[in-house]
Amino acid sequence: IRYSDRVGENYFARNSPSHNWHYFPELTRDEAVLIKCWDSRGDDFLGKLETMRGWPLPPANAEPVPATFSLHTGFVDPATREDAPDRESIEVRLIAFFE
Repeated sequence: IRYSDRVGENYFARNSPSHNWHYFPELTRDEAVLIKCWDSRGDDFLGKLETMRGWPLPPANAEPVPATFSLHTGFVDPATREDAPDRESIEVRLIAFFE
């Protein structure tokens, strides 16, 4: 995908017995789920550093983590009441620095 400031990729996945899926049906409006969608220490990213000009690089001594990306999805829950209000989702981009 070509954006105005970068070139990106979308990934498509199929089910695997090695995946661990989590479902949170009882969340209240005062609760949230945070998903780490991308990690610069991920094996996939570290293997492509030479092609990632302009991207923030992890420290040279950073230990790699097994997952660069986190699969996430939505689905129609047949247990949802027909008169239930729609849920809302927001996406926030942020960078966390640890020293």
